[in-house]
Amino acid sequence: MKIAIFDVSHWHFPLYIPALSDPGVEVVGISDSEAFAGARFAEQLNCKLFHSNEELLKADFDFALVFSRHSRMAALAERLTDRGIPFLIEKPCGLNLKEVRRIRQLAERRSVYVSVPFINRVSDWASCLSPAEGFTPEGFQHLSFRFIVGLADRYERNGNSWMLDKQQAGGGSLLNVGIHFIDLISALTAAPITQVSAQARTFRHDVSVDEQAILTCQNAAGQIGMIETGYLYPSTAEDQRDFAFSISHTSSYVRAYADQLYVKGRNEQPGRSATVEFNTDEYYPVFLRRSWVDLAEGRAPIAGLREAEHAIAVLEAAYRSAANGGTPQTVEHAL
Repeated sequence: MKIAIFDVSHWHFPLYIPALSDPGVEVVGISDSEAFAGARFAEQLNCKLFHSNEELLKADFDFALVFSRHSRMAALAERLTDRGIPFLIEKPCGLNLKEVRRIRQLAERRSVYVSVPFINRVSDWASCLSPAEGFTPEGFQHLSFRFIVGLADRYERNGNSWMLDKQQAGGGSLLNVGIHFIDLISALTAAPITQVSAQARTFRHDVSVDEQAILTCQNAAGQIGMIETGYLYPSTAEDQRDFAFSISHTSSYVRAYADQLYVKGRNEQPGRSATVEFNTDEYYPVFLRRSWVDLAEGRAPIAGLREAEHAIAVLEAAYRSAANGGTPQTVEHAL
């Protein structure tokens, strides 16, 4: 498989490199609109660094990875879809709901495979919350997630300062990391989120995206969820984030922090603990490999543009709510 990679300065791109070294995978070229890390990755991958996305689009390739600025994603996705080329595109896939809906509709009309790395879906810890483990979709009563990542200045240090500009990024911590848990709540409960209320704060005067946010939501089945996000953690290479969750289900109560998952059954038996990999970075190459297998075997992606569209619809409703003092907002759903 010949792979083209667009805009490798994205902070997630290095996480995919293990999969790009798999047998049968050839990286034919990369681009770097930010002119930050392209030369280094071209040398590491032993491939050509193209001068622009436009030049790379003219190359011969079978599959693409798209890591562009959120404000540029939809246009590039549209070009790839027009050519019928399957691709993986980082969330949020566009700057707003209108853009994401447009490329989703185009991809469906053209029958183009597009996956979106909502990596929680392939995580070990999420598999512990599956129906096979007794967690039926209808049994969830409350789902609460906290995901606090590094300070906003990390984006400036790694060549992605545009992430702090709402006109380029579309949103901040709630969009960037909260989107994963919006998708996960929908996936675990097998029901779309229908109503949200949110609050958000920005601390730096030169940042126009949220550095802290809290979202509460209700889905079509009446189940309630809560997501707390932030660019607030003094992260280091060995200690990057504060990630915790608690879940009430008719079968069990689950709580997790660090690398420990604790499950307490409703039958009043002693709870059980397990050590689980909560470093979400580990699941990006897993998701990419899963995308390639699904494509080869003619299956739909485990998460794609329709799931991204729903998550963006929830986020837009959340930002409307935050702008109106937390007033509940109805989520716009795809037709």
